[in-house]
Amino acid sequence: MADDPTAAAVREALADAGTGRDILSRDLAAVSGIGTIETDGERVTVTVTVPIPLGLQSSVAEDVREVAGAVDGVDGVEVRFDPDPQDVGARVDFIPEVSNVVAVGSAKGGVGKTTVAVNVAAALASAGADVGLVDADVYGPNAPAMLGLERHTPATTHDDLIVPRIIHGLNVMSMDFIVEEDDPVIWRGPLVDDFLQQLFDDVDWGHLDYLVVDMPPGTGDAQLSLVQHLPVAGAVIVTTPDEVAVDDARRGLRGFAEYGVPILGLVENMNRFECPDCGTEHSLFGEDRVRRLGAEFDVPVLGNLPLDPKVGTLHADADGERGGISLPFLGRIRLPQMREERERQSTLPPMAIRKGGGESRRAFELVAARTALRLNAAAMESHD
Repeated sequence: MADDPTAAAVREALADAGTGRDILSRDLAAVSGIGTIETDGERVTVTVTVPIPLGLQSSVAEDVREVAGAVDGVDGVEVRFDPDPQDVGARVDFIPEVSNVVAVGSAKGGVGKTTVAVNVAAALASAGADVGLVDADVYGPNAPAMLGLERHTPATTHDDLIVPRIIHGLNVMSMDFIVEEDDPVIWRGPLVDDFLQQLFDDVDWGHLDYLVVDMPPGTGDAQLSLVQHLPVAGAVIVTTPDEVAVDDARRGLRGFAEYGVPILGLVENMNRFECPDCGTEHSLFGEDRVRRLGAEFDVPVLGNLPLDPKVGTLHADADGERGGISLPFLGRIRLPQMREERERQSTLPPMAIRKGGGESRRAFELVAARTALRLNAAAMESHD
């Protein structure tokens, strides 16, 4: 149904103003992020359909209200957030209801790839999208630990499909649910391929707007298996700013490009560190390398994440304080825990949805929102 004249004028104004670009680096209207626009007299209701994490919604709503409220005949603007992401349109039989498969990869270990994957997935789920997370890092699966999921065999359906574990609105599957604790994991190429197929083919994923895949580091068998078997809508490459990591990220970009996988953008992790005593920010690994890498491949930097010790804090005691003891000169340290201590701990949510997450939470939310907008754009291009 076509918009009435006032709604059409609002839609045109939102597009002309590039609404959302200052916050999200992309124009909402240009990537089909604006849904219905309803009028009731002089009041207008605008629906934003791209997933916007909770911490960003007030800023985006204010931007929409400012533009729409300036249209002649409009006196009052309501903004609704009702995620309806674009669908890339490609399907495979074993995940027929998954709209977008998103690979989060790095060509180097230790750069925070899993941290980014978990937080991006959690942020998209907080925005109201249906999200799954596959911990496909067969060599070191640790997404469950970051989410506080205990190790036990997952349930199955009557068709013998594995049921994903659910936490923070995420449907989660990991090899960590299957192998025994402390078992060494030694995989050869064919086994990697078989296992990755099982993570998708033998799991009851149901309908998902996004299936976020936390890839193993590198550019080997796992990456090849993923792009061979799945319609990957786009890849996010995570790197730190140091020279070695950026060089490896360059190889990762080339690897995905070889198979025609759209690169959604780069995430620069550990971009800076703020001294807790003096408040001064320090660039520990140098500056501008990731920006220059993005320019080299014509892909955006989706976010610059600070080096924040709180991001790696997974558990809290029941009173909210971390366990451990305080020692002179050494500060607070954690010791091996007794079972009673573990039982009285609570699991902190990912930083992207953690109360009081501050700058780090906003940084993860921005990465998630910008990823969603880039996926919308990729889906639109695939339909042209």
